[in-house]
Amino acid sequence: MRSLLAAGMVSVCIVATAMRTSVNAERVEAVETAQLAMAQEAQLVTDLANYLAAETAAAREALDAPRLKPAVPTAAMMTSTDAIAALANFDFTELTVAKLDGEERACLAQAIYYEARSEPRVGQLAVADVVLNRTRSPLYPNSICEVVFQGAERRTGCQFSFTCDGAMQARLNQRKWKASQDLAGAVLAGVRAPVSRNATHYHATYVTPYWAKSLTPTATIGTHKFYKFPSRRTVAAAPAAM
Repeated sequence: MRSLLAAGMVSVCIVATAMRTSVNAERVEAVETAQLAMAQEAQLVTDLANYLAAETAAAREALDAPRLKPAVPTAAMMTSTDAIAALANFDFTELTVAKLDGEERACLAQAIYYEARSEPRVGQLAVADVVLNRTRSPLYPNSICEVVFQGAERRTGCQFSFTCDGAMQARLNQRKWKASQDLAGAVLAGVRAPVSRNATHYHATYVTPYWAKSLTPTATIGTHKFYKFPSRRTVAAAPAAM
């Protein structure tokens, strides 16, 4: 009996030690994850601040720069013998490109705002990262607006739920919308980090969509869990909705 009792006490001690070790390991992992997220957030905020400062300086320089020659009046321009040639030679593709860039920025800003406006900066960057990852995938359209609004014409089946659930009819929070626009512009200008780890899908952590089991988890950031396809060779299904 004494031997059995001693053996039982030893077993209990071993189990208790193992449980404490497991709990400690989970705490260490949680602390390390939090520290990594804070470091990523700090770096992204620094990059965004530098980008905005550079944009502000460039705008001020353009406004303050002296004019080398006075603007030509419209009447004088129209009476010029070169007016027709200038019109014929004008590169209208520059206007088209500028318009497209503006539309792409607006669509990316909408994805950031409606999907992650209450998330920390790193969470917003992760959503933007997913959108851009999809534009590079052969399974999705190659423009930001087409990716974001894919399936929006249907009542169900839209890739980003805000495009078909009526969320866009609500009044905008102007401060958060401005922040989303700034962040979208910075991302398109190159202020970007692969925080989603090549993800093409994500969902809120409080739901479990049917398609999650077929994909590989890459990260959990804020209230979103991110996924990528297992491999390019095994992907044959249509894109899953968010």
